[in-house]
Amino acid sequence: MEEPTNNNSNYSAADVPAHNLERRDDVRFQHEIENLIKGAEDMRLQFMRKQRGRNISAMALSILCVIAGSAGFGYFFLMQGNLTLGLACIAGAMIAPAILGKWTGGIAKAYAAHYKNDFMPKMAQLLGGLKFYPNRGISHKIVTKTGVIPPHDTYNAEDCFMGVYKNVKVMLSEARLYKKGKNKGEPVFDGIFVLLEVADKIIEGHTILTADGQLAGRAASTIWRKFKPVSIQTENPNWNRFQIFSTKPDAASLLIGERFLKELAEAAQIFNDAPLSAVLFGGKFIFLAIPYEDDMFEASNMYVPVATKQHALQCKKEIEQILEIIDLFELYKTDSKA
Repeated sequence: MEEPTNNNSNYSAADVPAHNLERRDDVRFQHEIENLIKGAEDMRLQFMRKQRGRNISAMALSILCVIAGSAGFGYFFLMQGNLTLGLACIAGAMIAPAILGKWTGGIAKAYAAHYKNDFMPKMAQLLGGLKFYPNRGISHKIVTKTGVIPPHDTYNAEDCFMGVYKNVKVMLSEARLYKKGKNKGEPVFDGIFVLLEVADKIIEGHTILTADGQLAGRAASTIWRKFKPVSIQTENPNWNRFQIFSTKPDAASLLIGERFLKELAEAAQIFNDAPLSAVLFGGKFIFLAIPYEDDMFEASNMYVPVATKQHALQCKKEIEQILEIIDLFELYKTDSKA
């Protein structure tokens, strides 16, 4: 198939900031996020007042334009008998409100841009030192190698967080995949992509874990033909939600154990019990595809308060759950050197 369109920059190792992320305790984080949200609220109120001012001005000017257009039509058509100039006055009266509408809409666009370019980078920094890029995402070439992405024609990624934690490069972004002519523009995937790149090659073969039964049913007999099922027993049945397939089942059994399944299950629960899929491939990549329709990082309506402290704490919990997976692989690396 042809390369899907992608309006975002591709991932590369050079893009990931070199400094290490750090865990933030909840008390410190809550204090810092309260100050950030207060500043963002003050700015939102400033934009809201500007919007109201423009709305009032635009309404008054629109009324004047209608009156002037009607008067012009009456004068030129009824008094002068010139229909062309009369209709021109009416047309001008209709065009002016449209222009004024764009003028008033500019405030909302400016507010959304401020939210993405000022508030979100500061919030990312509070989430342990992440960097935020509103228009970046994981490279399509990497995404298609995972084996868990549905057929699509368009790939859009945005709201990307990057950082390094324990020498593991971390990248997380919202992602949407679209298929032409399917579901009237509804995405075939709407959620979050996560890519972790460990420093050393500790992964053998290509292993897929998925809680998406439909994906497993479709792919097991097609694109996963060279994969073999892997069975891992766990004490907790809640951790047993994943079907596992690998090109190196013996190596996968050693790398994936109860603790790894536990972390993935807990990650799924944090994201509204999403049917999460995880892929270990390329020697050093761990990829997560998390269906999650909530738009986590967009600016709210200008007349609605900025993201609450509870929303920020949820983002913190989601980031930390991903870091837990990195901690697990750091343990494996330590064990292998012992």
